[in-house]
Amino acid sequence: NDLDISSAGVIYFTDSSSRHSREYNIYEFLEAGPHGTLFSYNMLTHEIKVLISGLHFPNGVQLAPDESYVLVAECTRARIVRYWLRGELTGTWDYFAVNLPGYPDNIRRRESGGYWLGMAAIRRHPFSLVDSLAPYPQVRATLTKILPYFLLRSLASQYGMVVVLDEFGNIMDSLQDPGGLVIPSSSEIAEHDGVLYIGSYYSSFIGKLRLKDEF
Repeated sequence: NDLDISSAGVIYFTDSSSRHSREYNIYEFLEAGPHGTLFSYNMLTHEIKVLISGLHFPNGVQLAPDESYVLVAECTRARIVRYWLRGELTGTWDYFAVNLPGYPDNIRRRESGGYWLGMAAIRRHPFSLVDSLAPYPQVRATLTKILPYFLLRSLASQYGMVVVLDEFGNIMDSLQDPGGLVIPSSSEIAEHDGVLYIGSYYSSFIGKLRLKDEF
């Protein structure tokens, strides 16, 4: 789904699902099962490793500025996983950010520190379909078998949201398009020379926002 490359030539990448292909990712989103994996691939030795298995729709991948850890957006659990690459915790993982206001897609570094986090969809209150069905895996699995693909896609909320995280995983700010009139969802974000570029899974264009007007 996504990747980042270290200075040592190691590619860190995610496979969102061993059950559903990318074309039918909405089924994986609803089923929300532990079917995803974080891998590493060493371009020098050609060695591939499984770093974390059993992830729930992992997608965005981002190395820390000092490459001491790699972050992975675990979409259907609304959280960010951190896998340690250096230090005493090397080879272990923990949670960098939890209970996010939406389902995270890609995560990218900010030029001023911290991270940009795009939300594929928000968690609506008081009712969120994915959250409400979380305790019922059999119901989720059944719905993916009986509901047509186009109907599930039509249930996706149109709400653009980009969240700002600090270096500790705390939410510091956000950019929102509540009606999804310009950005219906935030699949990708990239900052360059004071401009934030926002891509959406549902759009045929890239949004552009001058950060000096917002921050």
